[in-house]
Parts: sequence; structure tokens; C-alpha cells
Amino acid sequence: MNENPPRGLHWLLPSVGVWVFILVFWMSLIFMPQMLNGDGDLGRHITLGTYIVETAHIPTMDLFSHTRPGAFMVPHEWMSQLFFALAHRAAGLNGIAWLTAVIIATTYTLTTITLQRSDVSAFIALTGGLFASAVGAIHMLTRPHLFTLLFFAMALFILETYRRCHKPRVLLWLLPLMILWANTHGAFISGLVLVLLYALGAVLEKQKRPSRVLFTTLVLLMAVSLLNPVGTALLQNSFSYLQEDFLVDLTNEYRSPNFHTYSTWPFAALLLGSLALGWWAGYRLSRTAVIMLVTWTAFALYSARNIPLYGLVAVVLLAPKADAWLHEAWPRLGHFLTGTDAIARRSWGWMWAVVATAALIGWQASGAKLDVFQMGNTIDPHRFPVAAIDAVAADLPPGAMFNEFHWGGYLLYRLWPEKTVFIDAQTDFYGETLTREFISIANAESGWEEKLEQYDVQWIIIPPATPLAAWLAQAAAWEQIYGDDTAVIWARR
Repeated sequence: MNENPPRGLHWLLPSVGVWVFILVFWMSLIFMPQMLNGDGDLGRHITLGTYIVETAHIPTMDLFSHTRPGAFMVPHEWMSQLFFALAHRAAGLNGIAWLTAVIIATTYTLTTITLQRSDVSAFIALTGGLFASAVGAIHMLTRPHLFTLLFFAMALFILETYRRCHKPRVLLWLLPLMILWANTHGAFISGLVLVLLYALGAVLEKQKRPSRVLFTTLVLLMAVSLLNPVGTALLQNSFSYLQEDFLVDLTNEYRSPNFHTYSTWPFAALLLGSLALGWWAGYRLSRTAVIMLVTWTAFALYSARNIPLYGLVAVVLLAPKADAWLHEAWPRLGHFLTGTDAIARRSWGWMWAVVATAALIGWQASGAKLDVFQMGNTIDPHRFPVAAIDAVAADLPPGAMFNEFHWGGYLLYRLWPEKTVFIDAQTDFYGETLTREFISIANAESGWEEKLEQYDVQWIIIPPATPLAAWLAQAAAWEQIYGDDTAVIWARR
């Protein structure tokens, strides 16, 4: 068997990383409408990013609501919002879709490369990268948390490289990464946790110098994370929000995973597989790997938001053991994998990733609908009040609005700066008190009329099934000016 391609042609063969990039990019476009419409936050991110582009100013006071105008606001996602705004300016929602697909594809390509650097065979590296993307699909949305996923994969690559070579200069790459991360998404604290776990693993393995180096790196990372528009307030905001039990429990992604939904099945498979492989590997698992797997498994079971991060950790740490098990259990298969691996490691072929990406982008830009839903990269009018805003945009009702919680971002996207919202999904800013008031009004609980008067609300846009809508239909002070199956609009007479 010829284990090497002809001399001079190996650079034409697509590497394993190229295949993962192309496949994950393509699959992301197939399910992109679901990501775009998964929640209402995208509109707020585009609006805030557009403000930064146009004013060259990072806002630290609220400009987007009439309930908390001028209140202090931690811009913990300003850089990702800037990227979203620039992509939107370039190509509208298609631009957002392409940026999202590139981030996701790069994340799992980097995971695949991390596996190959750990001497995992090409086939297992390919399978591991693709399976990690399937596990992470449970929380794939066009939101800034995608940057955390990418930076987490980068940090894993750096830390695994250091674990193999023990050269401290490798860890210096974490410093600029953390500066970028802290200005891109509030979950940069997951990177600090990652370094802490590697440091604790080194202590348990009685590696004195690596443990000192890692703890020193952790201190430096905490220091450079303060290089952001609000300094220490960013760290306080990231940690304090996790202590807001009411707000955390209100958010679906912070709840424990529901294993009755098919989106959690890849996670369940990886979880069960890790138990089986851990039993087989036994003493062969390092203490760093054990503490990492136990901690991130606990995080993932506590909050579905952590499942994509768990997927990266589990695949990176367990794939080498799976590779060893295959070689031990099936020697013939192991010999075949070793033979093909020699070819894969000499392959390059990144021009094919560029060609494939450009072809898919060009095809979609020409009007082709590549997604499984055949709806294109658009806002779903069945989930957001698209027709309602189209109907009243030219003659908006005067005064302040009361709006559905999940529509806040979309309403900012369509109506700001002419209109500000009552609330949107940024619960870490609006806080428990206002969120409870929104729920009380939407459910037409006792005193809802007084609360609307307190905020001088002059018009209301909500889903027709909201309890408040039934009470407004009986109230002499309110008049319905628009209605469809998605939204109804009421204005004071």
C-alpha cells in the first residue's frame, strides 16, 4: 500500500481539518434559519453594534429602553456586536449567517487539529470534530456566545499544547486571547475556569513547575481581562448574574438539559460513551483529564448552555483513548487507520475550503435557499411581529410601548431610535424587579393598569394569546389598531 501521495501533490489533497470545515460550514447554512430565529437577541446585537459603528462610541448607559434610560450598562459583548453589525451592513442577514457559519466551522476544525496534534488517527480526529459539532448544536444561535465557543477551543488547543511540551511561552498566546474574549462575550470566565482546572490537575499530578506556571498564567489572565470599557465591573457582572436565581431559572438555556428532546441525544451519547471509555481506560486517564471531565460534566448537567463546552472538553480528552482502544480491540482496523493516517498528515488542501465556502456564499447571495426549511436567511413572521411592524412602521403609535419580552431585540432592530422598548431579553441589565413587573402586566395580574400608567405606556404589542390581550379587549381605555395570528397592537384611546 502506498502510504504517501505522489511528491508535490500532497498539498492538493484536502486535510481532515478541511473536510470538517467544509461539512460544518455547509451544515450550519442548512439549519441557519433556526439559528437566526432561535431567540430575539439578534436584533439587539445588530442595533447596538450599528450604534458603535456610527458613533465610534461604546455605550455604558442605556439608550434602548424607556424603563431604565441612562442606567449603567456593562458592555460585555460590544466587540461581537460590532462584528455582527459590520456583517449585517455588508450583506444583511446573509452576512450574519455567513459569519456565524465561519465561526462554528472554525471552532470544530480547530478541535480536529487539536486531536491530530495529540497523535489521534485522522479518522478518529474527523469523527471527533464532527461529533463535537453535533453535541454543540443544542445551543447554536446567532449570538455572541459563539465567540466563547471559538475562544474556548483555542484555549484548549493552547493548554493541550503546553501539557505536551511544558514550554511556558506557549501560554503567552492566552493573554491576547483573553483580552479579545473579555470584550466579546461575558462567558470569558469559562476560560479562567479552564486554566484553573489545568492548574489543579498539575497539582494533583505533582508537577510543581507546570502548576506554578499555570497559576501564574491564571493571575495574569484575570489582570488582562480588566482591559475593557468598564474594568472590574465586567468581572462583577459576569459572576453576580449567576447568583440571580430568578433570572437564571427564567432562561431556558440555563436550565438542566431535557433528555426527552432529540437535540440532547448527541450529548447523552457522549456522556454514556465517556463513562464506558473511562471504565476501560481506568488508570490510563490523567488526573487532569479526570478533574476536567468531572467538572464540565457537572456544568453541562446543571445548565444546557454548557453542553457545547463539555463537548469540546470530552472529545479532546477522550478521543486519544478511543483511538487507543480501537487499535487494541481491532488490530486490523488499527493498522488500516495507521496507513491512512500517513497520507492524511501530509495533506493540506486548504484552497478547497476557500473554494467551497466562496461557492456556497455566492450561491446563497444569488438567491438560492440552501436551508432545509427553504425560507432563506430571514426573520420568521410566525415567531416575530414582522407583519405588524410593517403595517404600523410608517405611522407609529405615539408614546412609550409595552412589548413582549422575547420581541424586544427585534423591535429595536426595526424601530430604534424612533422607539425604545419596555424590556428585552438582556435580563442581567433589566434585573429581577422589572422582569417581574413585565410578567405581572403580561399576565394581567392585579394592578396591571396602574403599572402601565406608571411607565406612561401608550401602546402595546403582544402575542394574541397573552392574558393581557383578553383584558385589553374589555377595557374602554384601549383600542386595537392591528391584529394577526402572531401579534396584536393596542393603543390608548
